[in-house]
Amino acid sequence: MKVIHVFVFVFLYCVSLGAQAQLLPDNKTLNKQSVQRWMQTNRDMEPILQVVDAMHPTDEAIKAFEALPAVEQDAKIHAVLAEKNMLTTANTITARHGWKSVGEYMRLSTKLGNSIAAYFLLGDLGRVNEEQKKALREKADPAVLAVPESDIAFVKANEKTLQQYIQAYGAGR
Repeated sequence: MKVIHVFVFVFLYCVSLGAQAQLLPDNKTLNKQSVQRWMQTNRDMEPILQVVDAMHPTDEAIKAFEALPAVEQDAKIHAVLAEKNMLTTANTITARHGWKSVGEYMRLSTKLGNSIAAYFLLGDLGRVNEEQKKALREKADPAVLAVPESDIAFVKANEKTLQQYIQAYGAGR
């Protein structure tokens, strides 16, 4: 009888772990849910991002920060938010919107921004001659050129929603 109780306990524990894993959102992949969550988070995150963005006064500093592993990015963000007494607010916002950290939100923002830029760059490349294509590619950010086709396809498939969001956000709605 004890073996059955142990089995039931282990089974229920495994099921609960699986249920918890399913409840955690996918914040690394561009999909409708992650982008919707990103859109819902933007206004709340503005004051936090102003503090975090101030950490990187130059393009070189931004690139150096983005080159760090996610754990190091999160540690630096955590430290500056703690220093500015904004950590509790940031944690509340990220938890409310389903992010593990401010850095995770920022990484999806960067991924989406690069994907949108790549989508438009590829559109531009289709309308220019070979010499102009070469010039555009040379000027383009390597991160934009490295965007996977699947992310560009996502932007293309959701262009209208993204465009409506950008317009509404710009209008303050």
